[in-house]
Amino acid sequence: MRKGIVRVERAASGRDVAIAFLEPGEIFGEMSFLEGVPTSAAVIAQEEVEVCVLNEQNLYSLLTSVPGLSDRFYQSLAHNLSNRLRQTTSLVSHLMRRVQVSPEYDIQRTGQQGQDAIPPELIGETELFKENLQSIKQEIRSKDIEDAEAQEQINKICNMLISSLREQLIQEPKIQQAIGTYLFRETFPFFMLSSFIDLAFRKPANRTSDSYVTELLSQNEPEGDGHLGIYLDRWIRSLPTFLALKNRGGVITDTIKQLAENWTADNPMPVTSLCSGTASEILNLYFQTEPPNAHITCVDFNHQDLSAAANVAHKWGFRDRLTFIQDNIFLLAEGYSNIDIAPQQMIYSVSMANYLSDRELIRMLDWVYDRLLPNGTVILGSFHSANPDRVILEHLLEWHSIYRSAEDLEKLFAHTRFRSLPVRIQSDEYGVELYAVCTKTWQEE
Repeated sequence: MRKGIVRVERAASGRDVAIAFLEPGEIFGEMSFLEGVPTSAAVIAQEEVEVCVLNEQNLYSLLTSVPGLSDRFYQSLAHNLSNRLRQTTSLVSHLMRRVQVSPEYDIQRTGQQGQDAIPPELIGETELFKENLQSIKQEIRSKDIEDAEAQEQINKICNMLISSLREQLIQEPKIQQAIGTYLFRETFPFFMLSSFIDLAFRKPANRTSDSYVTELLSQNEPEGDGHLGIYLDRWIRSLPTFLALKNRGGVITDTIKQLAENWTADNPMPVTSLCSGTASEILNLYFQTEPPNAHITCVDFNHQDLSAAANVAHKWGFRDRLTFIQDNIFLLAEGYSNIDIAPQQMIYSVSMANYLSDRELIRMLDWVYDRLLPNGTVILGSFHSANPDRVILEHLLEWHSIYRSAEDLEKLFAHTRFRSLPVRIQSDEYGVELYAVCTKTWQEE
């Protein structure tokens, strides 16, 4: 390729998802040429490009007629493939280190300090929890209790147990893991009767977004096993965190619509979603009667989520309003990867901050700053350090997220290229998530 940038879109297991970008001096199509098979990816111009096309028949004629050319040609291809393999190996090694050395993702349940010193109050509450649930189970089985009353009592029983857990964690900070492990073991047979708790507990560890859980909340109705399962399922779904996750898309779509109303250019307003997952809030935006004049780029590591979103966009006829790119935010944060996108009016992520360390998040915010238009806006969602359900997420569901306060987010932005630009931080109505909003206005270097 002599000029411009192209994107490579995977064609084998899903369409229209970019997996790489190629710049001048790079080649493509060599694997298909060497193996004699159809291409497994499509190459699409990202801007005006100039390429040299080597026709297979003409190439073979050259290789057989020019002495020494064949050796040099195949040596060049081998060198190119070797470089790509070396880069891939480096990326895999970095990701393995990122997962292995991070304590947030490597918490064991055995051998915890304080396992023999569980507070008697919590033990009593836990035993009462199990006895009460067994009692209600018998009443439900014999139909001696109405559905609404059973739900009310089970909600009360579960909330009392979680309240006791929260209190003991505050009083005994040195043995928090032991306390959490005790409650996890004792209550696991009950809570796993809930379909949602079962699926949320088994959330894939490689998901760097909460879209998996959001989809469960949006698409599935309460259900569970046995006589207690559906009641426990309704209880967990009614907690602030899961109400917030189910409704978080509205914050983003409202902001996009407001910005689009002030967008005066003829071309669609450019917006990028990082850790987009299935991009459900974006798809819902285009299902509206009057969708905004916006083109949205969705970036996520999970190819299946992106492919599913692309297929929905194809089916309903608004595929040209979206671009899907597969990439990893950990690699972006470390400078191992790069996404080629035009300057954006808005870049947002509702979950990226829940998984990135401060150092990684600062790098990502710098990356965002460099890709915003003048007066462009960044929106960063983060789990609130005062999240009312934090003990449930950490000790029962084993969600080892990163929680931050408003002050934490302000300090982070101050260490980025946004520097002293005003950051507006607001909490959702549930006290579960914080949203930091900052506009890129001119500032002296």
